[in-house]
Amino acid sequence: MSIRQQKRSSTVQPRPTKASLMRQQSQQASSSSPSPNPISPPSNALRVQSATTTRKSSTTSRAQASEGVRAFMASKRAAAAAAAHQKKEVFTERTADPRNRVMTGAGRYTFSADDTLDEDVKKPNLKLQTVIAQAKSTGRLNISNRELRTIPDEVWTMYHVDPNKVVVDFNSSGDAWYDTTELTKFMATDNIISELDERIGHEFGALTLIDIRNNQLHTLPSSLSQLQQLTALYLSHNRFETIPESVFDLPKLRDLDLSHNRVQTIPPEIRRLSLLEILNLEDNNLRQVPDEIGQLTKLRKLYLSHNHVIELPTVEALNGWQKLQELHLSKNQMRTLFRSSTSTVVTLPLLVRLDVRQNSMSTLVDGKDKCPVALPELKELLMAYNQLSEQTNFDVLKSAPSIQTLDISSNLFADIPETVLELHELVRLDVSSNHLRTLRPDIAKLEHLAVINWEGNPLRSIPRNMTMVELIQSLREKLVLEVEGKEKKADEKREIGGLVTTQESPSSLEKEGCIPAEVPEPARATGTLDLSGQKLTEIEQDSLIQSNKLPATLQLHHNLLSEIPNTLNVFAATLVHLNLEHNRLVSVSLTSDTLVFSSLKTLSLANNRISSIMATPEATLSFPRLVELNINNNQLRNLPEELKTYLPSLRTLRANSNHIEKISAKTLENLAVIDLAFNDIAYLPPEIGRITTISEFMVYGNIFRIPRQSVLDQGTHAILEFLRRRLGD
Repeated sequence: MSIRQQKRSSTVQPRPTKASLMRQQSQQASSSSPSPNPISPPSNALRVQSATTTRKSSTTSRAQASEGVRAFMASKRAAAAAAAHQKKEVFTERTADPRNRVMTGAGRYTFSADDTLDEDVKKPNLKLQTVIAQAKSTGRLNISNRELRTIPDEVWTMYHVDPNKVVVDFNSSGDAWYDTTELTKFMATDNIISELDERIGHEFGALTLIDIRNNQLHTLPSSLSQLQQLTALYLSHNRFETIPESVFDLPKLRDLDLSHNRVQTIPPEIRRLSLLEILNLEDNNLRQVPDEIGQLTKLRKLYLSHNHVIELPTVEALNGWQKLQELHLSKNQMRTLFRSSTSTVVTLPLLVRLDVRQNSMSTLVDGKDKCPVALPELKELLMAYNQLSEQTNFDVLKSAPSIQTLDISSNLFADIPETVLELHELVRLDVSSNHLRTLRPDIAKLEHLAVINWEGNPLRSIPRNMTMVELIQSLREKLVLEVEGKEKKADEKREIGGLVTTQESPSSLEKEGCIPAEVPEPARATGTLDLSGQKLTEIEQDSLIQSNKLPATLQLHHNLLSEIPNTLNVFAATLVHLNLEHNRLVSVSLTSDTLVFSSLKTLSLANNRISSIMATPEATLSFPRLVELNINNNQLRNLPEELKTYLPSLRTLRANSNHIEKISAKTLENLAVIDLAFNDIAYLPPEIGRITTISEFMVYGNIFRIPRQSVLDQGTHAILEFLRRRLGD
């Protein structure tokens, strides 16, 4: 065989097509005046012909290639690539008029900046097109933070294929229609979308996750019920007033987040979500919880905090919660925790965390002598900021022998309940801001106890500079001495034959004039003074002095105050908690020469108009012992860099929903809980990762792009680790 025959046999010869015949006619007609613009047709391009008369005439259709088609196309590509490698000659063709040229293959859809074939066609949004192209191969579409009012049509038609324009090019390295992957995750957070198109159920039937947080949605399309594979639906920070009916038609839904909306009721249809594992309805307007919620037998976590819930269903209705691990009910209006209609004891075998802080509870069980619920695996019980006292029935603690963390701070306890001493696994006990005058030495019997918080009580037997370790050690030493003293007295009684001398009663001493008949009791911080919701523009000193007892907590929320009143100096030395939420404060000063709150632990200034935090270096610190500062929902644009200097005891900073644009690592030093979510922070300093005291760090809802949302979703540890890696640590 000759060399010419070998070359001919090694070259792939495409079959004649209509396009090639038209080119040949054009060449013959313009052979005398060749065009100056050569066009090289793709050597191995094959245009798929449109359907025959038996095929439908519609111009668009959705296509999803089978595995066999994909394998066939891959083999053809490989063969074409091998043939192209062996070619030795390059052929060029010229046409007389660019407007009469006919192209096949990928060149048919490639237009340069100088191309005049389609001058009126608007150039596509390359950024959005790039995201869509990536989604076709990964099955994950993320169009978050684009200020979108609606979902673009390019998204809804991303899988549409025009059969008259399908081109199969074995030499093309780009993605083809037969290589697409069905969309499984759809994210459009942080936009201003007010309505979701019905096409979401028709076009993306394989979706397993939808995340449309932080938009302006108030309803969902009925076609959502067609997404039978959906397992996660995130709709927080929108404008829903009811749970959309289409949600209850999602049989595989496992995670539903409708927090930070305006939902008023939970309909009985909630029972249809039989596979639901996580339900988040925090920060809504709920007042009642239906019995049907107890039929969610797969439920693991239930979040109902920041609502107006008065009571839970009876424990008999909650018997289906056999897999429940976390129950969050803080900041509601509950007056009792568990209610029962029978004498049956219901067991919640896997419940680990129960949070009922900031309610109005004075009882834990509705008057029953026997606790109607058993919590064998409960590890953390949080009951701070209620109205509990030593008269409260604490039998619920007897049904929870595994408790390791117990928070009963900011209540009305004058003594630690006896049932607390039966929690032999207890590690952390918080009794701060109560009415305790002494700490019982028998607390030292709890051998695992490592942390006791006692601040804010009128204790006189504990030195101010005593550390926690020293306190626990002193209690154990005191317990040993008491035991030895009792044994010694018992021995003395046995020696004298049971004779016991008695001491003179105080009344007899009074009669003899040894002590005065009336000894005035020194004033101490106790109870709560509530002046909230009275539209006060200033506080008169007479309204504060209601008795000779000084309040530990002062409620001044929902008034018209424009500054922290100077008349509060009456309580400045003893006040522990001060609530000034929902007023008209425009600024706050961390220093003062006239008003110093020397015992204040928590200060809440949320929902005001605060735009600045001021401090004078030479002045006295206003809050030297402040532990928690809440300035959520204000108008702050920055935080003092020397925050540690002016608030040396601060551990919790909540500055959610402000306009903070810049944050410094120095500002956050020594803090443990930091909430800076929903601000305008554009950059997160990597030095924050080196602050070892941080245990909770919330920065979602800001405008920075790094770290990505996937890192934020993993929590505090992942965020700090990411920042440390950026520093090379």
